[in-house]
Amino acid sequence: MKKNNSKKKSSVQEIKTISGKRRLNKKQRKAVKYKEKDILVLAGAGAGKTLTIIARAVYLIRNGVDAKRILLLTFTRRAAKEMVDRLTLNIGDNAKKVTAGTFHHFCLRTMRQMPKRFGLKGFTVIDRDDQIDLIKLVRGDYLKKKSKLPRAAELANLYSYARNTNTGILKYLKKFSEYDKATSKHIRNVIKAYEKRKRNNHYLDFDDLLQRFGKRLKKDKTLRKRISRLYDHILVDEMQDTNPLQWSILEELRNPAKLYCVGDDAQSIYAFRGADFENVHSFKDRIPASAILRLKYNYRSTQRILDLANWLLEQSPIDYDKRLKAVRGVGIKPKLIDFNSDFDEAEWITQDLWKRYESGSPWKDHMILTRTAWASRTLEAFLIERDIPYKFIGGFSLLQAAHVKDLFILIRSAASHHDELAWIRYLTLWPKIGDVTAAKLISIMKEKNTIKKALKEIAVNLTREQQKIVAGPKTVIKYWDKPAKAIRASARLLTPLLSQRYDKWKQRQKDFQLLVKLAKRYRSLNKFIDTFTLDPITTASAKRMEDEDVVTLITVHSAKGTEAPVCYLIRVEPGMYPYVRSIGDEDAEEEERRILYVAMTRAKDELLITRSCNENTNTLRPGGSRPPYFLADLPSNLVKQKY
Repeated sequence: MKKNNSKKKSSVQEIKTISGKRRLNKKQRKAVKYKEKDILVLAGAGAGKTLTIIARAVYLIRNGVDAKRILLLTFTRRAAKEMVDRLTLNIGDNAKKVTAGTFHHFCLRTMRQMPKRFGLKGFTVIDRDDQIDLIKLVRGDYLKKKSKLPRAAELANLYSYARNTNTGILKYLKKFSEYDKATSKHIRNVIKAYEKRKRNNHYLDFDDLLQRFGKRLKKDKTLRKRISRLYDHILVDEMQDTNPLQWSILEELRNPAKLYCVGDDAQSIYAFRGADFENVHSFKDRIPASAILRLKYNYRSTQRILDLANWLLEQSPIDYDKRLKAVRGVGIKPKLIDFNSDFDEAEWITQDLWKRYESGSPWKDHMILTRTAWASRTLEAFLIERDIPYKFIGGFSLLQAAHVKDLFILIRSAASHHDELAWIRYLTLWPKIGDVTAAKLISIMKEKNTIKKALKEIAVNLTREQQKIVAGPKTVIKYWDKPAKAIRASARLLTPLLSQRYDKWKQRQKDFQLLVKLAKRYRSLNKFIDTFTLDPITTASAKRMEDEDVVTLITVHSAKGTEAPVCYLIRVEPGMYPYVRSIGDEDAEEEERRILYVAMTRAKDELLITRSCNENTNTLRPGGSRPPYFLADLPSNLVKQKY
């Protein structure tokens, strides 16, 4: 008997992880062994959230709960797989009996088991790829009318986010996007047409699954009882990311099952996707008989990094009641470094990265966090120029951006009339030039022995309106020894064409301005093009990439769950934290605080915060008042500041 009791006790003392065994602390053990009704475990950044929820499942199964009667809900398929793998390490194949998956997967799986009750007969469920293909068909009809529209994948995201925030598409676009009124109306029209085609073809997309499941549960009491009685325990990961629809599903299922949610209100940063901050922050108000346990011991960062993050939350009008304590000791004080421009900032960071690498630090020990993909453009250009291998997560990188590729294609075309790949893309950018016509023109050019003769020959085969096609390469050739002028002239020529082709053109134009600045550093256009069209990751750094020894450049919204020994948090300046678009909206401004908090708490050993005194820094609000800035009253003792 004593032996059995010992086993039960040890089941919550430590948990096997991929890297070995990890002991649970006193608070984690208390959370794992909780025996009452519904509970929310508020796990601060780095406090072992995943470890705790896995330990809870292990504890339940080792103490007699049938694995089939446990439902584990996550937000990605990858997270679900990782959790099942970790469960398997601890309890073997019994882990596979746990129903684990995303909310969408769970809803579809359940509805498939009783299709008539959910009205699924005659309907086909389409995945995201199918959804994008269907949107492409509808989008194509509107492109014929010369409407400016985002790509199909972006339209799918916008549609999904609007539904998950319970707002109409126009209202959503006004609040969370930068599209103008005309483009927003075109987007709405495409979405309406997509919905009509979806209904006509009896399709259900992923968001339909949640809506249909939730509505049916609420309406059908018998069905609700039947499904809710399948489970004794519902474990929810990343509770702060749940939206109102997901909350309503949990509400319907939590009786008689016990709800066990793990999350962090201070890391609720996805309002644009529908995440409801109040699902966590007001958990006890919504479920009065529930309990809240807080995990405050941080296993990731050192205390001086956490002191800064703690201070940031303490400045909030919201009481997060969260002061993280480091298990790993005091550590190095964060650095705050000011620069005169984003160029100076980028130059210093790349120099610092090289110094660290040459001193023996792997590239992969370094992470660069940016508020937006656009804010990191200058730094990304320097990473490319300095041959620092990196991977970009969270948006299109500079070299992936279609409009940048188009500009480089024009310059490549001017370099050689034998570059078929460059010419086919350049020619088909222009109206009324398809693949057949382009192939014919390329064939004519290749018969000539110089680029100038080739251009003269195809000019004869073009209409008067199409002569600009030849003007492009001619202009580049004229400024071949003046790279900045060549880039500027190319951008000027292509802008009327590309501004009709791509959305968010004002932001895209800034990439061209950046390239002009960078080109001033080169005497040879050939050298400039080689640097910025040959991907350093796939060429000079191919060997390093095999081992994934690369710097990670990542947007903060993509950074949750990540960490690195050394983190550079860039452009932490007014207009960025809080982001200019959120200013004036209290809820949005507060989410911006949480975004900065998430960024700070990615750092394990060193946190380097940089900012540049550019035009954003001194931006005034109407009436001459300064915009809010989270680091405006930063105590000097929390950081080591450099100018």
